[in-house]
Amino acid sequence: MRTTLMMCATVLAPAIADAQALAGAHGEREGITAVARHVFDDPTMPGKEFRVLHTTYAPGGQNPKHYHPSHVVFYVLEGKGVWQEEGKEAVNLKPGESLHVRPGTVHAHRNPSTTERLVFLEFVIVDKGQRSTVPMR
Repeated sequence: MRTTLMMCATVLAPAIADAQALAGAHGEREGITAVARHVFDDPTMPGKEFRVLHTTYAPGGQNPKHYHPSHVVFYVLEGKGVWQEEGKEAVNLKPGESLHVRPGTVHAHRNPSTTERLVFLEFVIVDKGQRSTVPMR
């Protein structure tokens, strides 16, 4: 019995650790600083605003499962990050690479490094006053 439990723990530990890394220990954002660099209106998109955010994840920083009510494009400036859409394989991004996430797509992202920060730009078009990230609880 003890041998069976040890074998199960050995097999399941990496999957559990990965899930916890994406979800966060308590399902909360950790180590994230987002600064709005530009927020502006465009007369061709009434009621909408365009946001450019400069986001930094400290080593180990993470944003657990959430979605955006709009399209978001991530563009990595520094470090390496992991993005994972629900039900799909994780995507690793490095400087100069980008990712488009469609509205309503449940996903998580994190900085897997224990020593380096992850820095990226987020480009978002949302309804005025709308939050761009909706956490999953």
